Amino acid sequence: MRRTQPGSALVGLFVWELVKIILTVALLLVAPKVISELSWFALVAGFVVTMKVYWLAMALGWMQRKSKPTIF
Repeated sequence: MRRTQPGSALVGLFVWELVKIILTVALLLVAPKVISELSWFALVAGFVVTMKVYWLAMALGWMQRKSKPTIF
């Protein structure tokens, strides 16, 4: 059954984003118990870089599209 209502699609997006955030926090809390000599700086830096790569990829894609001339 497909959801055709925009409101239900938006609610679904928020629910799955909430699930993603909860799982991320849970994994960050479990990490020191699983890895005894955990470097928190490296863990958080890796997490931040991973999150920002999407913005970088989007910006690079936007610049590449903008720089190409359109031919009709």
